[in-house]
Amino acid sequence: MGKEYTLKVPAVSQAGVSAALREHLAPLLQRLDPEASNAFPSVYAVAVPEGLYICDNLTNSTGASTVLRAALDLLLLYAPSVTVTEE
Repeated sequence: MGKEYTLKVPAVSQAGVSAALREHLAPLLQRLDPEASNAFPSVYAVAVPEGLYICDNLTNSTGASTVLRAALDLLLLYAPSVTVTEE
């Protein structure tokens, strides 16, 4: 399966984060994950109501950590805090 993470933002920030993810998530993945356009990307990421779900498919450790860091940075532009939990 891989390592799964949920990046949660406060409820007051969820609408802004959701809008930002609609605009920026796909380009971010295309830029940072060389496998993003493949059927089995290095990192799978999808917006969820509380923030962002990320699955590191364990095929490229450098790519996954880069995407996770960039996602945190993006969310912190629209929310005062982000809580990361490993599923």
